[in-house]
Amino acid sequence: MATLSKRRAALLAGGSLVLISAHLNAAWADQDAPLGEVDITATRTEQPVANSASAITVISPQQVQTYGATGLTNVLRGTPGLDIWEFGGVGTLTSVSLRGSSTGQVLVLIDGVRANNPTDAGGAVDFGGFTAAGIERIEVLRGPQSALYGSDAMGGVINIITKKGGGASHGSALIEGGAYGTVHSRVEQAGSSGDWTYSFSLDGLHVDGFPRFGYRVKGPIILGGAYTGYFPLPPMPSMDITNKLGGAGQVAWHPTEDLTVTAGALGYSTFIKFDNSSATIPENVYNGFSRQNTSFAQGYLRVDDDSFAKKLHSRLTLSANQTNMVDWVTQGCYDASYAAFNCKLGYLGGRYGAEYQGDAKLDAFGLVTFGGRTDTETLTTSQDPYQNFTPQDDQQTTNSAFAQHQFTLFDRLDLTYGGRIDAVQGNTTFDTWRTTAAYRIEETGTKLRATAGTGAKVATLFQRYSIYGSPNLQPEQSFGWDAGVDQTFLGGLVNLGATYYYNDYRNLINFGPAPNCTPTQVAIAGGCYYNIGRARTQGVELSGDVAIVPESVKLRASYTYLDARNLVTNAVPSYRPHNKGSASVIYTGVPKLEVEARVTVVGANPAYDYTFHRNVTIPAYAKFDLFANYKLDHGVSVFGRMENLTDIRYQNAYLYGTPGRSVYGGVKYEW
Repeated sequence: MATLSKRRAALLAGGSLVLISAHLNAAWADQDAPLGEVDITATRTEQPVANSASAITVISPQQVQTYGATGLTNVLRGTPGLDIWEFGGVGTLTSVSLRGSSTGQVLVLIDGVRANNPTDAGGAVDFGGFTAAGIERIEVLRGPQSALYGSDAMGGVINIITKKGGGASHGSALIEGGAYGTVHSRVEQAGSSGDWTYSFSLDGLHVDGFPRFGYRVKGPIILGGAYTGYFPLPPMPSMDITNKLGGAGQVAWHPTEDLTVTAGALGYSTFIKFDNSSATIPENVYNGFSRQNTSFAQGYLRVDDDSFAKKLHSRLTLSANQTNMVDWVTQGCYDASYAAFNCKLGYLGGRYGAEYQGDAKLDAFGLVTFGGRTDTETLTTSQDPYQNFTPQDDQQTTNSAFAQHQFTLFDRLDLTYGGRIDAVQGNTTFDTWRTTAAYRIEETGTKLRATAGTGAKVATLFQRYSIYGSPNLQPEQSFGWDAGVDQTFLGGLVNLGATYYYNDYRNLINFGPAPNCTPTQVAIAGGCYYNIGRARTQGVELSGDVAIVPESVKLRASYTYLDARNLVTNAVPSYRPHNKGSASVIYTGVPKLEVEARVTVVGANPAYDYTFHRNVTIPAYAKFDLFANYKLDHGVSVFGRMENLTDIRYQNAYLYGTPGRSVYGGVKYEW
């Protein structure tokens, strides 16, 4: 009944907005509305957000600058419909879910190029390694998007868009430091020369950190197991170090008005110390042997052509990326007699492909987007010492074709419909579709919108070809729809949005004993991967921004209600809290000064205790942060931030530590 009342509340709120807005907007009709944001992810073409039927959040350059000191984790936090959790501070495994999806059901793009990780068992992206170097903005598109993007886009799409060059040569450099031995620096340079534009960024971060497991966690922590014996958490070390280095660059050649050739790249390298929470003896929990080094590099070459009197825009993209992860794990491997030993594990994943996209303008009949892609994933694994280990060296190729038609009726009804076919060589072929509608009532500043579509996710190389794998696994599938209303009041001083969504997942890939498992898989691993699972997610997303005092005080807030459930076990998945939200008050009333106070609220969060094999609940929390920036003369700015002002003890992942009250400060120079 709770979900029904939330849905009804959202619909009633939307109806009220439409009824009262005409009078308020008429009173403020002489005020100019701010220039609308533009997104390129929802339709694969440039489109004003005001005309989009999709539930999309555009994270601005200013937000990336404010929250991106240690990476993208805090940049994404607070986005409606998005759950994010990290296992013990900066640089560690950081997972993202959209509308209750699994982490591998979120497609991540970098400048439109697929970046999902072939080395991950579920194909998920680890956001812990990214820096904010060269990031212009991030577009978060919620709901099934496989009709345009293919596999993985079941919960939605996160598109990380890097900075472009142009104009006179300009750049910036910053350095900051603070709590937990943090030292951070970034250098950026951009500009143009003749027919060329360029943009380059480099970012470095060192954090002494804190013990990742158990730090500032209330109550006794017990580890071990029934077979090896239980023991209390041993004394913690003073720190777990993180080092991150990241960069991005883009060079474009514009030989004519209609032709652009662009080369772009983004990458990072991280080194972290981590703790072994699955250790069976006390001395191995904080053993200094456990550490991880991860590198990621992605590049693309893109040609954009606007020939044929600009009636047809053609884009050809060649791309490749590689993820190389090496783990040194205390007692992480087992010999034939199941005795544990220290080992080094290697995971090398790659992705390369080519894509063509055409956008044909049909004048009054709208815009048709069409194209095709070939994409190959590779995975190689290794272990040292090489004992009782079955390596992987596999690949799979997917060939795809897609099309979409956008058009407008009566100058206010924006419609799209489209579909896609994906063929996985040696496995299966599947199709997906999506349709959207947005109705703009410009007299009242109202937009009514709805979308419906299907999603799919191809089994990963690990799920198909590892010792636990099943080569004939079928794609996971979903159907989802949403409906919402966006409302502007007072000439753009107040902007509100409300969305109800529903997703049905089927054919999900689970692990366990099943008829398709071999006797060896059941005997050694207890089962294999197989298709059986079903899940359902539904909820409400609210967002808004209000100019409380125009050009001086602004309020920005979001709230998400999520009801996610595994329909096979009737359980709520871990780390999908029912309630979460954030709110910021931004003050710019003093020239050259900006101050932001931010609160993040997360409700009771379900999790699983692997020591005692039971469901647990992480307590709710509210965390307060403060950010400030002051521009001095001659391009110099000073800035600072205070995180966790009230010094609360909270957890994003069960029993993993989070920072206490922390203060940071720095200086930035722009030229």
